[in-house]
Amino acid sequence: MKIRVYLILFFILISVEGKAFEPYSGISCHNSIKNGNIDFFFKHDENFIYAKAYKRVKGEFVQIGDVVGQKISSFILFEDNTVDKDLNFAWHLDMVTKILKPFILSKTKDEKFKMPNILDCISKNFWF
Repeated sequence: MKIRVYLILFFILISVEGKAFEPYSGISCHNSIKNGNIDFFFKHDENFIYAKAYKRVKGEFVQIGDVVGQKISSFILFEDNTVDKDLNFAWHLDMVTKILKPFILSKTKDEKFKMPNILDCISKNFWF
């Protein structure tokens, strides 16, 4: 009797469809002046084109803006609203060298704004 119960449970487990989460592709960046990493990842739309940018803030990923420009295997230009609320700021990621450079999308009235440093990045997958 026990063997029949085990066989039934076994066949039920085999017939259940398994689902897996896909990792989000992103980057982990650092510079030589400050210690610590800054993590970004990008979500794509239904056409598999990057559309939204996320940044790790206080241990959690939050949406920081949209991907405003990209050329596949060349570069990604994405907004970062966490740098300055009054500034239209973006990051330019060179996909070949993995160098992340700051980029101002519009003129600023604040002459005291200090541009962030250039960051070196590595590709990374985030699972959650």
